[in-house]
Amino acid sequence: MLAVLALPVYYGIQFIHDLLVVSAPGFVQMQQVTITAGTAGHVLFVLPSGATVKSGEALCRIQPYEQNDTIAASRSNRISKSALRSLQTALNLQARVVVIRQNKVKALKKLLDEGAATTADLTEAQEQLLSAESSADQSKAALERLAAQTSVLPQVTEASRAPFTGQVIRPLVYPGQWVSHDTPILTLLSHSQPWIEAFLSPKDIRYAHPGTPATIIFSNGQHIPGVVMSVSAEASRLPPQFSVFSSTRGNTLRIKLRLKHPLQLHDVVKDMPVKVNFQAWP
Repeated sequence: MLAVLALPVYYGIQFIHDLLVVSAPGFVQMQQVTITAGTAGHVLFVLPSGATVKSGEALCRIQPYEQNDTIAASRSNRISKSALRSLQTALNLQARVVVIRQNKVKALKKLLDEGAATTADLTEAQEQLLSAESSADQSKAALERLAAQTSVLPQVTEASRAPFTGQVIRPLVYPGQWVSHDTPILTLLSHSQPWIEAFLSPKDIRYAHPGTPATIIFSNGQHIPGVVMSVSAEASRLPPQFSVFSSTRGNTLRIKLRLKHPLQLHDVVKDMPVKVNFQAWP
């Protein structure tokens, strides 16, 4: 009997929900850039995946081509490049340890919520993460100092610097590689808070205007309140990757939303799909 009633009840609840809420597909948007070399030459060092940097810090150092034609520079470079390779290897390993520690802290937080871990376990993991980050920062500073002193020639290297505070997602070159001035060096992700971009049918746009509250629903079931920041002036096609998640067809309006609660950046990735609910009643 209960099984017979369950389906009508479900559809009844869904009908009421559709009357009260308008849903739109969306995705997590984060500030991310690809850094290019800026000069042609020889890569001396590049920060590894997982390394964190502050705005203005060096992401890599490159020895320009025209400064590789003297015996003095060649001898100095041979000596320094060996030390650079050793430091680069150490930093790569330390960056991997940082990522492992970050994942452990993330896992323990979930286990703590489920009662399967203790606060002491989490505290110990957080201390290990801080220690790993400190070691990586020290190696990064040592690598930067040595790279700056690689040759006896003045101004022998040029550095590509971080435009903002963030984390290296992946390096695209390696020490010893020859690059041109526009070669992509690495991908950098900002530590600033992400925002949401949603796609709403023009017929429902009355439910979303600057200042309108909304609820962002993540794939793990987490609900976070948000607020509409802006609405695009022109309609465009729904991106193909969202067509399977939405009944909306034809053109849509792009909605930019700010999250009211900060996200743990290691819990999200750029372009992560979400659902955005807008209130459809006064």
